[in-house]
Amino acid sequence: MQTGHVLVSHDFAKILCLTEDHKGVRLIDVETTKDLNQSICLTDLTEAKNIYERLKNAGLIGPLEIINIARLYKKFY
Repeated sequence: MQTGHVLVSHDFAKILCLTEDHKGVRLIDVETTKDLNQSICLTDLTEAKNIYERLKNAGLIGPLEIINIARLYKKFY
């Protein structure tokens, strides 16, 4: 179980994760806690905002929200 902040779609259905080769990012559907464990989870909100802006400016992601991952874990527990 992770703690911290994650980048999610506006409807909380998809979460941002690293690709399998760890050289890019992708959005995956949140269907189980295993999906949450794969997410990019950042302990500091400022750090999460900084990374979000960098990925957005590079054109790698679209509009996302930053939330505490505990909100997503509540769906399963």
